[in-house]
Amino acid sequence: MNWTATTCAALALVSAAGLAFSQEEETPKPIPRQALEPPPKELPRWMRDPRLGEIYPRRGRYNFDVYRIEPLARDLNAIAVGHSMVYEAIVTGGAERLETQTYAIVDRVLRHPPKLMPAERSISPTFGRKYAFLEKVFDWTHVLHAQTVDVLASPRMTHAEKDAEIEALWNFYFDSVPYAITPLPMNMEYLDAQSYSGAFRKRYPKVNGLFWGYHWLQGAMYDMLYGATPLEQRLQYEVVGEQYRTVELYRTDRDFMPMFADTSPQFARRFPKIANAFDNLHMLHDLVNDILADPTLGELERDRQIQRAVWMILASTHAHESPMERDPHNALHDHRHFEGLPGMGMMKMSTPELMYMQGFGWMNLTECAHCSVRLPEDWSEGVGATVSAQGWTMNVRCVLCARDMAAETPGRAILRIATEDPTQILILISDEEGHWSSVRKDPVFLEVEGSHADCSDWSRAFTSRAAFDAYLKANADNPDLKGAKPLTLEEWSEREGKKPDTYARPKGPVPNPYRIEEGEAR
Repeated sequence: MNWTATTCAALALVSAAGLAFSQEEETPKPIPRQALEPPPKELPRWMRDPRLGEIYPRRGRYNFDVYRIEPLARDLNAIAVGHSMVYEAIVTGGAERLETQTYAIVDRVLRHPPKLMPAERSISPTFGRKYAFLEKVFDWTHVLHAQTVDVLASPRMTHAEKDAEIEALWNFYFDSVPYAITPLPMNMEYLDAQSYSGAFRKRYPKVNGLFWGYHWLQGAMYDMLYGATPLEQRLQYEVVGEQYRTVELYRTDRDFMPMFADTSPQFARRFPKIANAFDNLHMLHDLVNDILADPTLGELERDRQIQRAVWMILASTHAHESPMERDPHNALHDHRHFEGLPGMGMMKMSTPELMYMQGFGWMNLTECAHCSVRLPEDWSEGVGATVSAQGWTMNVRCVLCARDMAAETPGRAILRIATEDPTQILILISDEEGHWSSVRKDPVFLEVEGSHADCSDWSRAFTSRAAFDAYLKANADNPDLKGAKPLTLEEWSEREGKKPDTYARPKGPVPNPYRIEEGEAR
C-alpha cells in the first residue's frame, strides 16, 4: 500500500494509542442510506399466523425474585406500560398526540410505577392484533430479559449456579420456539441507515428519549446485579435508579440508543450472546418506531417494512453464521465485534479496535479508559474494574485508575473491582462528597504507585488481609512490592494517584460521526 507523507505522519501519532487508519481502504466511511427493499418472499410460516399465542417462561425457583429489589421491579413494570401505550396510540390514530397527551400519561406512570407487571397486550390490543408476529418476538425476548434478571436477583443461588442457569435460560430461549433474535453482533450503523431511519427521534424526540432511557436501564441493571449480594444490589439501585428517573429518561441529546456493553461491559463479556440479542431487540424497537413514524410510507408499505425489520434480526436469518464473519457485499451479514468484546456489534464508522462514545470521543475498548494500558481479557486473575458515574460505565485496569477516574466526575459513583477470588467482586459506592463505602467486611488494598504499564502488579484489591499477604508472598521477587503495606478502605480512599504516564487519546477518522453533515453521512 502506498502512503503519503501526511498519512505517515498521522499514523505515527495514532499508533501511540495502538490505532491506525489507512488513507484509503481502511478508513471507515459512513454507510449510505439504504433504499427500501421488500421483505423476502419466503418468510417463516409463523410470521403469517395472525394468532398471538401464549409465551411461557422456563420453570425456576428464582422466578419473580426481581421483586426483592422492589424499586427496580416497579420501574421495569412501568417500562412495559410505556412501550405499550405509545404503540397503541400510534396505530389507533393518536400519533399527533404522542409528544403531548400520551407523553404526559406515560410520564405519570413512570413517576408512579405499578406494583405488578401488566399484560402488555391488554394495554395495546390493537397493536398486538395488527402485528402478532412482532409481538411474539418482543414477548419472547422480554421473557429472557425478565428471567435473567430474576436469576441475578435470587438470594438462593451461588455465583456458579447463576452462571449455569443463565446459560440454560439462553438455550431454552434459543431452542424452544422460532421467534428468537440472533445472538450475533449486528452492524448497528447499517441497521440505522434504512431510508426511514431517524424518523421517530426527529418527529417525537421526547418520547424517543423515554424509549432510549428504558434501554439504558435495561442494560445498566445487569452489571449492577452481577456478582453482588442482595444488599449490594439494593444499595446500587439507589444510585442507578435515581440516575434513571431523574436524568436518563429525559435525555433528548443522545447520538444513538444505549448499547448493552456500554452500560454492562462485564456481563456482556461473560454472556455475549445475550448482550447481542438484547441490543438487536432494542434496534428492532427503533426500526419499528421509525417505520411507524415515517410519513412517506403508506399503511401497506409500513406493514411490509415491519415484516422485513423482524426478518433482518431473526436468528433463522443468520443461521450457520459466526461472530467476526463479514459479507463485504451485504452489511446485514456483518457480524464483526469489538476486540475483546464479542457482546457488541459495529457502531457508526467504527473498526474492531475503535468506536466513538458520546462524551468521551473515540476509544479503544481493549484499553483502560484512564491509563490506556491494555485491559485484562477477564477478571479471573484479580485484575480489572469498572467505573459507573453520571450514566456511563467505563473499563479500567486497576483500582487506582478506578478511584481517580471516579474522583474526576461530580456526583455519586459505583466501582466494581476484581479481587483474588473470581466469585467475589468488591463493590464500592461513593456519596456526593466522594466518600467510599462497602458492605464487604474489611477489604484490603495494595498501592505502591509506579508506571501504569505495570499497574496490575501494584494496584489491587483483596477480600482480606490473608489474601493480601498471600499475594505479596507469591510475588516476593518483585522489588517494587517489598515493604508494601496493606491499606484500609479509608486509607486507600484518601489517596490520589499521579496522572498516568501511559495515557494516549485515540484519534478517529472524524471528530464525531453522529454530527457530520447529513449529505456526507448518507
